[in-house]
Amino acid sequence: MSDIATILMPFLVIFGTIGLCLVIEAIGRGKWLLGIITILGSLLALFSITTSIGSDIIHLFGNPSDITDVTAASGLLVIDDFYKFFAMIFILVLLFVAASSIDYMGSEKTLGVYYALLMFSTIGMMLVAASNDLLTLFISWELGSLPAYALAAYQKSRPETSESALKFFLIGAMSSAFILFGISLIYGIVGTTSFEAVITEFALTTNYTPLHLLALMFLLVGFGYKIAAVPFHAWAVDVYQGTPTTITTFLAAGSKAMGFAAVFRLIVGSLIELDAIWGILFALLAVLTMTLGNVVALVQENIKRMLAYSSIAHAGYLLIALAAVAGTPSPSFDFNLSFTAQEFAVASAELHVLTHALMKIVAFTVVIVVAYSFKSERISDYAGLRKKHPWLAFGMSIALLSLMGVPPLAGFVSKLLLFFAAIYADLIWLAVIGIINSAISIFYYIRVIKLMIIDKPIEEEAVSAVPVDRVTPFSIPLSYQVVIAGAVLLIIVIGIFPTPFIDFALNSAKHLFGS
Repeated sequence: MSDIATILMPFLVIFGTIGLCLVIEAIGRGKWLLGIITILGSLLALFSITTSIGSDIIHLFGNPSDITDVTAASGLLVIDDFYKFFAMIFILVLLFVAASSIDYMGSEKTLGVYYALLMFSTIGMMLVAASNDLLTLFISWELGSLPAYALAAYQKSRPETSESALKFFLIGAMSSAFILFGISLIYGIVGTTSFEAVITEFALTTNYTPLHLLALMFLLVGFGYKIAAVPFHAWAVDVYQGTPTTITTFLAAGSKAMGFAAVFRLIVGSLIELDAIWGILFALLAVLTMTLGNVVALVQENIKRMLAYSSIAHAGYLLIALAAVAGTPSPSFDFNLSFTAQEFAVASAELHVLTHALMKIVAFTVVIVVAYSFKSERISDYAGLRKKHPWLAFGMSIALLSLMGVPPLAGFVSKLLLFFAAIYADLIWLAVIGIINSAISIFYYIRVIKLMIIDKPIEEEAVSAVPVDRVTPFSIPLSYQVVIAGAVLLIIVIGIFPTPFIDFALNSAKHLFGS
């Protein structure tokens, strides 16, 4: 097998899985195999990535006369640990969403198309993380986004789904327009679409012209919509609530990660030399995003809306890393560290993207089961869940405790690193605001845990929130059990043994700045 085929093995495996799913869809037989085939393909793609972790940085498609040349000094794609870290996140999300879809989407007629769209979107996300050219980034961005628009509208029988999908498409189109316009301005300034040339131009420029600033602002607005940062967040709540819950999981865990992968790949490399005003801008965006997300989540009565505002708040925590990248390292950290403040900030954000994805996978999978049983998504319906099904209550409690940042869970480790990144960049005030916001989030997370663990089941209350005839013991399909167990296990493992994951994140951050 050629070198380039080995390097692109994750993509080839997923493309092969797509083809197999579409063939099964076309012949109309064996549709029950579609979910299993997607899971196996995801596992094989994940394995092919893990076996190459730590290898040298490789540029692809940099030699026009020989596209199989893997020795080029630059190219359209860069295969490094940064790409591999995010690719693993995207494939993990695909794996868990495909597993939960076996029962959730089992009655749909065009399952082959459904799984194919999931995999096409995943390929686009992976290409975003590997992009080393502006046009490659934009095309990959659209490949990751367009299938997601179709998935959001997949269950057309639900009126709220059509409304959410239309809103998602319009906001996504606006986001893409901003990004494309920013790219066109950068091309006009630099005269090329290569990332290396863009980074060099912006790093060497001391006095930015209005075009420089306008290009960056358009890019930040476009990416801001995708990551649901304030003030570009309004669409996320309605879309998360109205789309099928498996797709909500895919958007909250995968699509948001794609937005941050693009921000880190394109913008972070040029931020090191930017004026401190950019650090202040990102710090203010971080404060607004996490504060609004946490405060508004306090008053939500719908569990999916609460989790949506929680995702907005966590986008604010991740923005702390961008502020830290643009900051000046604190003299208090004058140690012989093997990494820079910028590398540490990016690594902490990468780890939080991973842990946030796992936590939302667990939470939304529990939402699927409870909503199916009660035909409702109200938070009050979770009262006494431990008596109906202790495994669901345990899984949701672990996810919410990790979202709070309670040790020794994964969310605690990644949040702690983000706050240390702010301190390392001499932004102690930003770390303090982040800690205060984490304290605020405890109130709405602990409310759900209290309902599940302490409160009586609804049928035992004098006034039931749900009719008694709908409150019956229910069993959890095997696919949901596997998803919850797998994601909960990873949350616990990362929390107790974080060192390998932190090292991987640091290496990927070093590759990002070294590429």
